[in-house]
Amino acid sequence: MAMGKVLAWLIGISLFCGVMIGWVGPIVFAPIAQVAQPIVCPGGDLAQQTIRGASQGEVTYNTTFQCYRGTGENGAGEDVTASAIFAAIGIYSAIAFVLLCGFGLRALRSQTARMREALRAIDAPGVEMRGKTIDMRGADLATKLDVLATLRTQGLIDETRYEAMVTEARAKG
Repeated sequence: MAMGKVLAWLIGISLFCGVMIGWVGPIVFAPIAQVAQPIVCPGGDLAQQTIRGASQGEVTYNTTFQCYRGTGENGAGEDVTASAIFAAIGIYSAIAFVLLCGFGLRALRSQTARMREALRAIDAPGVEMRGKTIDMRGADLATKLDVLATLRTQGLIDETRYEAMVTEARAKG
């Protein structure tokens, strides 16, 4: 899969996680949105109020955020609901993105390590591992096909990729 597609998927999944945690989460567990306090209410107190209502047989929830900086004229807080929710979504999306990238890099390293082990086990002449790619330019056709079959049986390449690489190897000779 191309790096652009992977990045798009990671961003999409991260934003989904951020929306679920930052927007829906405070209704279920109020302190989740407090992560936005330093951004939307620096030096003040961020208060959350969840109002449960019922109309026409449906139960609704409405959550608002107020920022209290001192007592002010009448002690009224500033409504920062949208800012608090968007800040929480951004923070949780960033956390999800970092975690997903970390897991992705770990999986990629694991696959590369498995490829190295498979190539060591084969010990084929003319086949070398260079970074994350396998260089088989110095190998004959039988060795290339054997390496590709081993990679397929080990689950390191899928059937489609295997067929394409076999066709390419046979075409080059």
